[in-house]
Amino acid sequence: MSSRSTSTPGSLSRKLLILGALPATVMFVVLIVFFTSARIEDARREVTANGQLLADSLSPALEYAVVSGNTRALENVLSQALRHSAAAWIRVTDVVGEQVGFASDGPLEEPASSDQYQVYKAEILQQPLELNSDDAQIWFAPEYGFGAGALRVGTVEVGVDTEVFASRRQDILWTSIAVGLALLLFTLLLASHYLNVILSPIRQLSERVARLLQRDYSEHPIQRSGSSGEVVEIEENLNRLASHLAELREKHESALAASEAARQRTDNANQAKSEFLATMSHELRTPLNGVLGMLELVDDEPLTPRQADYLSTARQSTEDLLTVIGDILDYSRMDGGHLKLDHQPFDLRKVINNCVATYRHVAAGQGLSLNLSFSGSWPATDQVLGDAPRLRQVLAGLIENAVKYTSDGFVNVQVSSSLQSEQCMILSCTVTDSGTGLPSERLTDIFNSAEPVDQSHSRQHEATGLGLSITQRLIELMGGHIQVDSEPDGGSSFRFELPFELADQATAPPLRAVRPPHGDSIHALVVEDNPVNQKVASAMLSRLGFDTDSASNGSEALEKIKGNHAGYDVILMDCHMPVMDGYEATRQIREWEKDVGQHGTPIVALTADVLPETQENCLKSGMNDYLAKPVKRERLEEVLGQWFEV
Repeated sequence: MSSRSTSTPGSLSRKLLILGALPATVMFVVLIVFFTSARIEDARREVTANGQLLADSLSPALEYAVVSGNTRALENVLSQALRHSAAAWIRVTDVVGEQVGFASDGPLEEPASSDQYQVYKAEILQQPLELNSDDAQIWFAPEYGFGAGALRVGTVEVGVDTEVFASRRQDILWTSIAVGLALLLFTLLLASHYLNVILSPIRQLSERVARLLQRDYSEHPIQRSGSSGEVVEIEENLNRLASHLAELREKHESALAASEAARQRTDNANQAKSEFLATMSHELRTPLNGVLGMLELVDDEPLTPRQADYLSTARQSTEDLLTVIGDILDYSRMDGGHLKLDHQPFDLRKVINNCVATYRHVAAGQGLSLNLSFSGSWPATDQVLGDAPRLRQVLAGLIENAVKYTSDGFVNVQVSSSLQSEQCMILSCTVTDSGTGLPSERLTDIFNSAEPVDQSHSRQHEATGLGLSITQRLIELMGGHIQVDSEPDGGSSFRFELPFELADQATAPPLRAVRPPHGDSIHALVVEDNPVNQKVASAMLSRLGFDTDSASNGSEALEKIKGNHAGYDVILMDCHMPVMDGYEATRQIREWEKDVGQHGTPIVALTADVLPETQENCLKSGMNDYLAKPVKRERLEEVLGQWFEV
């Protein structure tokens, strides 16, 4: 960074003061130097003129004393002259240079060197004596006279000390400096006063701008008297600017209020949508749970081939409806940003094998060959950290889509692994089919949630259009990406890649210890307000060897628990019931167990509400586990296996 950008700018007052004082200072210095030099020169000339004038004045006065040889008169004249002059000494010599008189203002007895004194000389002349006007001039002169005209009889010398001039010069210098400083100080004070007059409006304008920056948009009165037209114009513009900024602030606050209100309405709408979806899920899953449960129970009875086919079709239709409901809920949660992924260890190969195996029977029923192959460099352990149900949902969505739109041929699932480091791997999975395929211009819309894959008027398969969209979003949420290649009548190929963190052996899911039941029978309580679901759960528990009781709400269940002295070994608790819901019933059951000193009975939530916070609310209320409706027999056995041998 340059020095210009880092230097601190000087104040305007200092710059203007310098601008005003510098020319005045230069002018004063020049004038003082000029007038001081002139005064010193005048003083030098005055000293010289006075010394020479004294010598010239003494010359005629000393004529008589020198000619007559009157020494006393000579000394008297010299003393008087020396007393009233600045001379240091006066000396008189005759024509041959002999000293005939000397006077000084101190103990000096003879003239000093010429370097210390400035000597001024004048000739002492004897003028001719005029006896009358008609006769020629007759000299009173020695017998060796020189003829007519003035006669030189001696010399008078006046010595002036050089310190006199030096003292005068010093006085002149000090006087000039004092006068110059006084005038300069007066000029600076005058300049400072007028600078304050000029800069005061500017400072006020600066303070006004600072208040504007602090969002003080109030208008201020304009002082027109004593202010320049430019300052008045700036103040008027600042008032207009303040008014405009105040108006903009009001509009901004109004816009923010409207935006906040819109955001609140959006949040309320999203909340209402989530609650509506949760309610609809509960309302739809509750009867479907009864339908599937009854279908499973009927499947255990002897059936004719036609009845078995009808039963299989009904079960498949019911499961398809559950898939549609699950897709709608998943899409809503992802669209609102509320879907959270799990991060638990699971067996990667096992999840993939089980998922593909689920669709082998369906593919075989359509005459398709469903193949699975593994390749690449796999880690020593198949345990990874991630969300196993979501991975299964992604793979199942692609396989189901391939099976649905392939009428003849094959569906191949190719899975490969690439180790990136000791803690990370990349899973690559490709699902290829020999179906009808899609034209290239349709590939960009294939993941559009608003459009189904097959848009022909004579579609052979019905679809919600959400499956592939949900699959793409799940893959992106898990940090991966998906791509598709397809050609008309050439089949389609979906390929996705996902990163996984390898799980340490210590983090692998431990085997749960299974303890035997207490006594010969196991008592279970089913708390469910829907009679069909109540029958389904009771029937499933009975076939697993449980003795079951049932209750229609939480209050009735609490009475049964307190009145049953033998106690219950497990409780299946619905969450949404009239009179008292499952959450409150569980809290009161836990408080009652604490009061009577009983060991906590396992309570498993049984609900059609599949929102993410449902499981958390179940655990917070005191429940031990969570089962989403409709309950599959395998999942029920898995959960109950934590406490019993089933």
